[in-house]
Amino acid sequence: MIEAIEAVPKWRRRPEKRPDDILDGALIEFRERGFAAARIEDIAKHAGLSKGSVYLYFSSKEEMLKALISRTIKPIATALKNISEHVPDDLSGESASDILRRMLLIVGENLTNKKISAIPLLIIGEAGNFPEHADYYRSEVIDVTMAALGSVIKKGIASGEFKNVDVNYAIRTLVSVIMMQMVWNGVFFRKGEPDISVKELISVHLDIYLNGIRLPQEG
Repeated sequence: MIEAIEAVPKWRRRPEKRPDDILDGALIEFRERGFAAARIEDIAKHAGLSKGSVYLYFSSKEEMLKALISRTIKPIATALKNISEHVPDDLSGESASDILRRMLLIVGENLTNKKISAIPLLIIGEAGNFPEHADYYRSEVIDVTMAALGSVIKKGIASGEFKNVDVNYAIRTLVSVIMMQMVWNGVFFRKGEPDISVKELISVHLDIYLNGIRLPQEG
């Protein structure tokens, strides 16, 4: 059934499918040409639509970029927020360390996917020309993610599992490995290099991180 749907020409697909086709085309153009140079008519070609039809769904490239962030990146931040909101204050049932491990794996497994990481890399690369995009990404994604991670770290401190560290520094240290790997894959990776296991990278990082932040347990 899926193959039959995909075989239908894009212009004949149901209207509700067209926004995703447009966003897929926008991502291709943004990655290849950059945000400023991307043209609506080229995005329309990727979507199998006319330029005029694109404007029925999106009024501008800015709106497309925000929709791409909402479709691809915001669900990651929302997942972390949902996890943090269900962590009891006394951490009954699961340690703060295990919760952070679970959260970091969600971030790592998503942001080291090149199709997903293309969006934050675009934001970073063009922040000088489009600071409003970076500000939007900060509000919708980064602030939500940092608040979620910070909430778990604070509960770990309150429970006596973690040292009384500066939470803001602890958050940045925690996510630094993901940011570095995302930039590595998108900018510095050389053809033919072996891929690094994200799970193993996060496991090594957390081993170092948690050994630094955890208080020694008696007994």
